[in-house]
Amino acid sequence: MKVRLFSMALTAAAVALWAAPAHAAPPAPPDPAAVARAADKLLAGENAAQAKTLDAGAVGDLPFLRRVSLDLNGRIPTDAEVQKYLAWPAAERRAKAIDEYMGREQFADRWAIFYGDLLRVRYNEDGGPALQAFIHEAVRTNMPYDVLTRRLLAAAGRANSQPETGFLLGDSADPYALTGVLSQVFMGVRISCAQCHDHPFDTWTRVQFYDLAAYFGKTQRVEHRIKMQILGIFLNERTETVIMWPPEDKAKGQPRKAVKAAFPYQLDPADGAHVARFKGLRDWQAAEAKAKATKVGTTVDDLLDGAKAGGNPTDPLDVTAEAKAGIRKIDLQGDLYRSSVLRRELADSVTNPRNRFYSRAMVNRVWAELIGRGFVNPVDDFRNDNPPSHPKVLDYLADEFVASGYDFKFLVGAVVRTAAYQKAHLTGSESVPDRLAAEKAFTAAAARRMGSESLFDSIVQAGHLFTPKHRPGENLTTVVSFERVAIGAKEDPKKPSLGKPKLGGDTMGAMPGKAMGGGYDLERGIEVDFKDALKKRDGLDIDKMQAKSAEELEAESMMKGGMLPPGQRMKYETREVRTKVDDNPRFTSSMRMASPAPAGHFLRVFGQTDRGALDERRDHSPSMRQALMMLNGKLTNEAARVGPLEPVAKLIAGEKADVDAALKLVYREALTREPTADETAAAKEIIGAAATPADGLADLRWALFNSNEFRFIP
Repeated sequence: MKVRLFSMALTAAAVALWAAPAHAAPPAPPDPAAVARAADKLLAGENAAQAKTLDAGAVGDLPFLRRVSLDLNGRIPTDAEVQKYLAWPAAERRAKAIDEYMGREQFADRWAIFYGDLLRVRYNEDGGPALQAFIHEAVRTNMPYDVLTRRLLAAAGRANSQPETGFLLGDSADPYALTGVLSQVFMGVRISCAQCHDHPFDTWTRVQFYDLAAYFGKTQRVEHRIKMQILGIFLNERTETVIMWPPEDKAKGQPRKAVKAAFPYQLDPADGAHVARFKGLRDWQAAEAKAKATKVGTTVDDLLDGAKAGGNPTDPLDVTAEAKAGIRKIDLQGDLYRSSVLRRELADSVTNPRNRFYSRAMVNRVWAELIGRGFVNPVDDFRNDNPPSHPKVLDYLADEFVASGYDFKFLVGAVVRTAAYQKAHLTGSESVPDRLAAEKAFTAAAARRMGSESLFDSIVQAGHLFTPKHRPGENLTTVVSFERVAIGAKEDPKKPSLGKPKLGGDTMGAMPGKAMGGGYDLERGIEVDFKDALKKRDGLDIDKMQAKSAEELEAESMMKGGMLPPGQRMKYETREVRTKVDDNPRFTSSMRMASPAPAGHFLRVFGQTDRGALDERRDHSPSMRQALMMLNGKLTNEAARVGPLEPVAKLIAGEKADVDAALKLVYREALTREPTADETAAAKEIIGAAATPADGLADLRWALFNSNEFRFIP
């Protein structure tokens, strides 16, 4: 099927523009509040045609504030936000809260996590750091979703320097893997199994899979090496495709021919009203861009990143000098930065406003993220025998999303303004089938546990750990650890005295007297400076060193220094190490950590995946490890402690102590509500039984953090 594509000029203009125009008012965008009302009306109509379900009604004001704060900013509201919210007129406060939370920097933090899961952004993969920063910046600036998609699919160039390349490099530019990724991520269709056989449950054939894979057939990952170091990893294009038909297992000696790329997804045959509105918006954007358009080329000096002639005196391999000499001979446009015509065509086909797969897939994902279930479930499994529960609502929201110019903030804002989003939970007295039916009809809210990042940041916020809450020197603590220490060498009975030392394992280790090992903080992570990750570097970067273990490098150093004769190995003993530290913890937002976190980290224990598998979902089911981390983990316990620099300290002790006020504040900060009379009485018993009122309040706060009410979204 031949797909009508937008012109190259229009595509370039769309990529260049998402900021406000310099003059001439743009076409009126869809009003998210009006769209929400229309969606609710369609939802009610579709529900009326089905069996009647229970209706939970609207959620209360404070639970709504907590819900929208978690969904839009990824953390519970502060006490100051609660007071501000309650001061607004009741009829306006929900809309005002939505506007305020959507305008904050934390909106980008929270929804970059959503995109990170969707696109499987992995910090440790080729181009991962820059890609994570690029996605955050795209959300922060509200880059249109179709523009973001085109940039990811059509990217070429050097990893990290061209941050978009990290998406395709995440799958090593494997055309077969990328075909499954493209279809499932951007169109919600699981076509991967058609790589080996026709889809058993859908219409997709092996021929169609290969037609789609051919768009990636020339794409390759290229390493530029100098001696033992990788100077650059590039996403580039071959001259010939690697996608051939028939497949190897079917060829049986037959000649194989290159597959011609073809887009297998059916587009709407004609432009609808939403497409006309979309084109009007983009035509206006193109006109605005025309005067600003500039042509940017790539030079050799860009690749060299400003490296100075004459080599680097601190570089013993003189990599810079050799690189400069070698790279100047490269046909830069032809070899390292060859753009992909095929992938540009693919990107235009995917983002074509007549491609309903694309717009419906994103609407379904956002709806499920905010409400707890999608119109289609699983969210990336659109097929004929898995139809949407409310097709009219899905199509309407998808059309408005297109008409908005694929405005992601508009889509989120419209969903959180719907009555469906603002439904309360059922009481729990109804039967399970009745509850599930109401949740499927979106007449009652589904149970949702906080995501791992939201849970982490909410504990930090409620416990006042974003800033120190103790004065320096108030919490001197002796930390005891047991570490393996190298104390000398001994003969290796398994090796002759003149043999080479065995590298790795327990035969090599630290220098004599140097401790190995150490503790691992399961709540800490690597904080990412997003702005720094997107900066163009002035110096010649070494992307990767030749792989050597720490033991091998240390052994080589020791051998050169004559410290470890051949045929000998290190001798170790376990020693108790005591270290006095000022234990005044301060945590940063988990949403700005390198993702995914290491295995065993708080975020991983509470559901964050390694983002490796295409169809892996976050697991929100409880586990013993989660319980132990909440009960005994450093984060929860430090958040529970009362610090003298936090507001509640002066309410629980001192001349102006007011236990009732302290309890109300702690409940507002932890649960976004004040305690009931029974809760107040029980809390006072806890405080009275403790050694000090502050210790009792810490016990209470610890119990609140471990409650289901804290962990689940109201």
